[in-house]
Amino acid sequence: MKILNKWQQLSRAQKDVINATLLVLFFYLFVLEINLAETLAERLEKFEHLQLDEVPFLLLFIAIALAWFAKRRVTEQAKEIALRIAAEKINAQLLSENKALTHHVLKVQELERLQLARDLHDDIGQYLLAIRLDASSLTIDANNPDVLPARRILSNAGHIQQMTRMLMRRLRPAPTNSQNCIDAIHLMIQEWQDQQANITFELHISEQVNHFPEQVSVAVYRLIQEALTNIAKHAQAKHVSVSLDLIGNTVASYSQLLCLEIKDDGKGLDAQVAPHGMGMIGMRERISAVNGEFLVRSNTPHGLIVCAKIPVNPT
Repeated sequence: MKILNKWQQLSRAQKDVINATLLVLFFYLFVLEINLAETLAERLEKFEHLQLDEVPFLLLFIAIALAWFAKRRVTEQAKEIALRIAAEKINAQLLSENKALTHHVLKVQELERLQLARDLHDDIGQYLLAIRLDASSLTIDANNPDVLPARRILSNAGHIQQMTRMLMRRLRPAPTNSQNCIDAIHLMIQEWQDQQANITFELHISEQVNHFPEQVSVAVYRLIQEALTNIAKHAQAKHVSVSLDLIGNTVASYSQLLCLEIKDDGKGLDAQVAPHGMGMIGMRERISAVNGEFLVRSNTPHGLIVCAKIPVNPT
């Protein structure tokens, strides 16, 4: 048992050396036992003209050449492995820097959205209100020749004001925690339902979805927002379903995956999605920034499915 334990503690290289030594020793004892040299000399004496007695030296030279070639190949492979490891380290560093840059860009983008929303409310909103008030004052006197133009101005200003409010809702800051995100998603779906009366919106959020980081909250909210915008613009859908759930994860560093799925019954993949369009690129980058997977596929029998899986709850 002691010998077996010591043998198991040896490295693979040490075991190979011992095995090779024992094999050579066994072969040497076997040669001594059968007098291999004398036996070969007797058997090959009649073939002296073929110089077969020189074959062992030839085999020895071949063995030395093969050993040299093997050593050279091992050295080259070691260099290749070292270069590959160095390249992988550089790639990992570049990937980390790229993700950090993506996080920074998305953060700056959220700040710009907030500033734009404020400018729309404080500046354009006030000017539109002033235009509507001035136009309303011109419509008081029915005999005023400018009544009809004033009414058109009033109508157009009201339309612009409505569009401005819609833009401000889209530009509002994304929620920064899970509960606010869930509430904001409910509000978003309700607003879309009010705006798109011809589309039925359904929202399913699992009770298990109760906690995830700030970056995940922003990514999920913006992804739903962008997907619904694409559906409203291009899909001509009648039914849209948004679901958010948690499933188990086989990745060791995370215990669960947050799964977001947006389905519609519209025109389908070709009509809605340009694979390299800015909307698709933006959604993919947001999910990639939180180490998630982004997938777009056709729905059956028609329509589109936008799916994102984001790792949460580090173990």
